[in-house]
Amino acid sequence: MKRSLATHKGWIMGFSALIVLGVACLIHAQDQPDGNASAAKDQYLVLLKHGPKWIPNKNVEEQPLLEHGRYLNRQMLKGALQLAGPFLDGSGGLIVYNATNEAEVRAIAEHDPGVLSQVLEIDSIRPFRIAFDAATGKSPFKPAN
Repeated sequence: MKRSLATHKGWIMGFSALIVLGVACLIHAQDQPDGNASAAKDQYLVLLKHGPKWIPNKNVEEQPLLEHGRYLNRQMLKGALQLAGPFLDGSGGLIVYNATNEAEVRAIAEHDPGVLSQVLEIDSIRPFRIAFDAATGKSPFKPAN
């Protein structure tokens, strides 16, 4: 019985070490300058506006956008979507995608069910570089002494 328990504990410790090592490698890779251009991801802003099938006099919560929301969630889980949300004035919304190029982002945005159903329309796609990031503390400036 003791031998079986010791073997089990050893396996758990080894597996835990592998998980920690894997997470450390992921964090380290994210902090490194882009050494592999094909794996590099830039950010792109996608601005959305009302499409021809937007229902007048209804706010965003009352529009038929359930599949749009599910699609954005899948993009987020895949790592393509960084953030998204509607403008508070109800005029449209903004999505920040991580992608290797604009063509990749355009393909993702054009396959969005909200765009396909014409409730939403792509207003513009713009490349974007994060200079300041409160979540990570990233800044191009060093603190003043």
